Amino acid sequence: MSRTGGPTGAAQVPGWVMRANEMIERVLLVLRVNLLWMLLSLLGLVVAGVAPASVAAADALIASRHGAKVRVLPLMWSAYRRQFIGANLRLLPLLVVQLGSAAMIWIVIGGGTPGQVAAFVLSGLAVASLAWSSLSAAAIVAVPRLRRQDLLVTWRLALLLPGALPGRSILLILALSVWLVLCAALWPLALLVGAGAAIDLATSLLGRRTELLLEDLARSGTASA
Repeated sequence: MSRTGGPTGAAQVPGWVMRANEMIERVLLVLRVNLLWMLLSLLGLVVAGVAPASVAAADALIASRHGAKVRVLPLMWSAYRRQFIGANLRLLPLLVVQLGSAAMIWIVIGGGTPGQVAAFVLSGLAVASLAWSSLSAAAIVAVPRLRRQDLLVTWRLALLLPGALPGRSILLILALSVWLVLCAALWPLALLVGAGAAIDLATSLLGRRTELLLEDLARSGTASA
């Protein structure tokens, strides 16, 4: 007699097992992306390597969301070489602002400002500048369509996007802040998945939503023309 009545094969696999497997694959992908991000950053002597390495990592993570099998090394190497100059032109000014803001916060914490009022004002400006420049840089990294715009258009849109997406921007800043604290406390975590996870977080929160917003702006401009 033949046996009938029950599902066989993949249909018997519980849903939680499939989700756990997807999560493990995602962590392994982020680990590989993070390793290549570090190598490519060092290849550009860090200063000129961080920006193109970050956009290359974002491209790999975005490609993986479409369900295709991603060959991380050739994809990131190709993106790194292709966008080396463009990524640096778009991101280095924002990275300089981030470093300047962080330095100002460090000076205030160290008591290098005269008086509490000055310390309060300078720290507030530095925190706001650091947060806004970080969000603008994250938008450029996470949204390929934004990177393809002319230089001045990219900067203008990137600087306006945190105000256009306040909920996602606040959530991203809070999440990145928590992740930074975790990485500072657990340095092996930072080495293994630090930058890769941060970029994955930015692409998740800003990527698709910003693409849709830019498409709406393009359609509005075409209709008004």
